[in-house]
Amino acid sequence: MLQTGEMVEHNHAFRLLAEHCNARPNLAELFGAAFVRVLSRAWIERHIQSTAPVIVGPEPRPTYRMSFMSGGDDKTLGVVLQDVTAELECRRMLAERDRDFAVLRDIGVGLSSLLEIEPLALRTYEATQKAIPSRNIYIAIYDRETQTIAFPRYQEDGEWKEMTSRPFGNGLTEHMLVTGEPLMFNDRVGERAREIGIEPVGRSCKAWMGAPMVIDGEAIGVIGLQDYESADVYDQHDLEMLTIIAAQAAAGIKNARSLTAERRAFRELSEAQSRMLETERLRGVTETVGALNHEVNNPLAAIAGNSQLLLRKPDGIPVSALQKIEAIHDAARRIQRVTTKMSSLIQACSMEYPGQQAILDVEKSLGRKDDHAPADAPATPEPRKAA
Repeated sequence: MLQTGEMVEHNHAFRLLAEHCNARPNLAELFGAAFVRVLSRAWIERHIQSTAPVIVGPEPRPTYRMSFMSGGDDKTLGVVLQDVTAELECRRMLAERDRDFAVLRDIGVGLSSLLEIEPLALRTYEATQKAIPSRNIYIAIYDRETQTIAFPRYQEDGEWKEMTSRPFGNGLTEHMLVTGEPLMFNDRVGERAREIGIEPVGRSCKAWMGAPMVIDGEAIGVIGLQDYESADVYDQHDLEMLTIIAAQAAAGIKNARSLTAERRAFRELSEAQSRMLETERLRGVTETVGALNHEVNNPLAAIAGNSQLLLRKPDGIPVSALQKIEAIHDAARRIQRVTTKMSSLIQACSMEYPGQQAILDVEKSLGRKDDHAPADAPATPEPRKAA
């Protein structure tokens, strides 16, 4: 070709390309402004390459690599065209796969480090958005014991929505929970769902895609995407990516549930050990108290009984002596209440004591009986007032 871009000579393959594109055999007509821009550089640098798509002809239009080189004289340049459409498509696919792998790697690392359902749901939502951007995403968790479905994450039209749990029904989510298989409808969502016996729940959409979160062959939740404005927005690659994300989320939820169960078991074991230690502690206290009661109550009963007899027949006893007898009787009764309570302890409490580590706090400790007085103790008479 000349410096003006006029073609001087071309081969049969170039004529076939021009005919296929319904154009004259002219590079400027086939490639437009992209060729014009590189032409001026080619006359200066003489040996350059550039890639441009064909701008005319039927779709899909191919992309060519144009290699400029010096001709046999200073008036012309040679151009070799190579169809690189397939090569560019492979590169595009490799770039997408690299992006997908990076997203999935980040998801795996992120989900494996989380051990609570709410952060897991948030990270799963973020991962899904990176792989398949959408304004309408929800995450559902199924509770088999209560037969309810909870929605820790729900976004509609780009806004967060609060959704309460609902009973297990016959919607798209329930269908995947039962079958354990992903599902995609790119058009006529409601009609196609009813054809397989599903009654969609909520606002109708034009495209829908979901994948179950499966643990040990059992679906425990669902990730769903929907589009309310356009149909044919999802493809098989999107469904594959969503299925992988759902599988990784399921593994994270399994780890979280396992840790929760282990924590519950550890807490129950700790409580059982505490109860056992308290029982052993009470046994030691009650055995000691039992021995002391036997040694204390016998002489104490004599003191309480004799003082009570004296108070019943106070004739001839001075008032000052009666007051001392009443004090003795009250003290004996108090000791009886303490020993009775200690012999029936069900919960022992300790208190600090000077010079000792701790002693039994009788007042705060709990016994089997609400009253503190022995059941068989005689009633205390009203004290006689001094004349």
